Amino acid sequence: MTSFVVALLLALASISLGLRTTSLYAGDRMHPVARLALAVFTGGLMTALILQVCSHYRIFEFGLGLLLSLSPAGVYDLAKWWFRRSR
Repeated sequence: MTSFVVALLLALASISLGLRTTSLYAGDRMHPVARLALAVFTGGLMTALILQVCSHYRIFEFGLGLLLSLSPAGVYDLAKWWFRRSR
């Protein structure tokens, strides 16, 4: 159960990172669902990279804590994406 919660929080953090990154260069020019797919891919890639670097330097727990602290922003970013999409 704990690993499921951690995986869910990491997914929210990666979506948050992805949505914030894609908003810089995609904005309103892209279809909202395509932007979400790109955000999930980009955020997942960034999350994996951060965890790999932290693991390499033997500070994996630091990286995990840093990413998990972003997960509340993931809920906010998904809600904002949903409301903008429905406009």
